[in-house]
Amino acid sequence: MIGIIGGTLLLEKDFLEEKREIEVSTPFGVAEVELGYWKGAKIALIQRHGKRKNRPPHMINHPANFYAFKSLGVDKVIGLGSAGCLREDIQIPALIIPHDYIDLFSTATVFNDSLVYITPGFDEELRKVLIETAKEFSPLPVIERGVYFQTRGPRLETKAEIAMIKNFADCVGMTAGSEATVAKELGIRYAVICSMDNYAHGIKGEKVDYEDIVRRARENAMICLEVVQKAIERI
Repeated sequence: MIGIIGGTLLLEKDFLEEKREIEVSTPFGVAEVELGYWKGAKIALIQRHGKRKNRPPHMINHPANFYAFKSLGVDKVIGLGSAGCLREDIQIPALIIPHDYIDLFSTATVFNDSLVYITPGFDEELRKVLIETAKEFSPLPVIERGVYFQTRGPRLETKAEIAMIKNFADCVGMTAGSEATVAKELGIRYAVICSMDNYAHGIKGEKVDYEDIVRRARENAMICLEVVQKAIERI
């Protein structure tokens, strides 16, 4: 079984066949999961912000979500997201498949009662599939490598914060780092594909407005999902 996790905008398209909704109880809380099929592949899908769009980034229960994946037999998860672009040389909109991340603020972990250390990171085999698929099917430019900087949210970043983090990363978001960490802790392979729909606050003089971000993200969301669908067929 393959897992997909994404923001509500990216999952507004109902593409699963024989879909049914379940709640999975975990030691970390309850996770809402949609089960179904895509081209014969069994899929478990989680909307990270909840089906009612009422879960802001800093309140997402990453351990519950990925423990639910694990309990359902998922060993590979593809994340979808929207990220702000930190590089002036990239023409947006574009897709990016990050190869590394910086997450200095999240406390998401499944190891609350034991001393366990993992080496975090995205899964290279899944990244390779996403890159090859995106280059073949995406009408948008594809950035094959990049560092994802995770901020805590739910607020957007200040100009001063962006001026600092742009020296160390290529895109900025609020979820992929935590997801990658918890996935690795549970032995689940995880990679993410992000649409870069806007420049981060202050890049190229950009003024960031949340409603504008949502509008741009919706325009590119289906491209991201179509790449993931094709990638699932290859996997």
